[in-house]
Amino acid sequence: MSFRSPGAPPARMPRRSRLLAPVAATVVVIIAGLALAANFWTDYKWFSSVGFTTVFLTELWTRVLLFAVSALVMAVIVGASIFFAYRSRPGVRPMSLEQQGLDRYRQSIDPHRKLFFWIAVGALALLAGAAASGDWRAYLQFVHATDFGALDPEFAMDIGFFAFVYPFLRTLLGYVYAAVILAFIAAVIVHYLYGGVRLQNDSGQRATPAARVHLSVLLGVFVLLRAGSYWLDRYGLVFSDRGYTFGASYTDVNAVKTALTILTVISVICAVLFFANVYFKNTMVPMASLGLLVLSAVLVGVAYPEIVQRFQVGPNELRLEQPYIERNIESTRNAYGIADAR
Repeated sequence: MSFRSPGAPPARMPRRSRLLAPVAATVVVIIAGLALAANFWTDYKWFSSVGFTTVFLTELWTRVLLFAVSALVMAVIVGASIFFAYRSRPGVRPMSLEQQGLDRYRQSIDPHRKLFFWIAVGALALLAGAAASGDWRAYLQFVHATDFGALDPEFAMDIGFFAFVYPFLRTLLGYVYAAVILAFIAAVIVHYLYGGVRLQNDSGQRATPAARVHLSVLLGVFVLLRAGSYWLDRYGLVFSDRGYTFGASYTDVNAVKTALTILTVISVICAVLFFANVYFKNTMVPMASLGLLVLSAVLVGVAYPEIVQRFQVGPNELRLEQPYIERNIESTRNAYGIADAR
């Protein structure tokens, strides 16, 4: 029996054990690639047999385009956020138990930070690209949108906007939302790890000026996107099922539509306050803006329409909903081409 001396270097793993993980990963990739290729070839041969090869190739290249663009946008937004958070890290961190505990993580991560960076950004980019490629129908409908030649009675816009443009705008907004939220989360993690954001600080400063500026800009962009979402939600009222029939009801038109307009204005004001905090560098400005945004969303966006529906529409539903029921009937008759039938 042999013993290793205390000063001797640790024994290395056997070569076979060290090669096991890369070999297993390679096998998994090969199997997944073969399954994907088999599925692709089967679909291609089927479309080719019925003379619709161009349809298959259009879907394929659209998926590839959406994957590449979405992955690139996600990588740029999140990667830039992580890069700025790291570059703006404080040179001197305050002495505290919190920072002493984080030192161990920093010492472990720093030698491999570039590897962690590319793995995190690459994984998020792949997930975003895979998700976006599944929305190829919405993109193609948007690109090839046509007018119906009929106007929506509420917004006086061609119905083609609601059929082709609106769904794609909602999808696009959702992906940008996700990118900004992930960029914010990544920024908070990096700032906290390198001392830009602190939970324990005797001076009362929980974040450095650079961290405040960075996070305020990201929150401002998020709230500005929220304003765009509120404005777009106004057009989504044509798909509402709140009323007696499908489509915009009395509450939607007279309460929800107004509430969404008010929330749009409030969100723009809050976004401006977040951007202004780049100069103020004050924690109270973003906190007050978030409080105003949440309070207005609850009172204006939820409570007000519910009060109108319960106390104004509920007791007089048939009378108040009659014009909107007539809209539904007229639109249905036009859609089936029986508007002139009596």
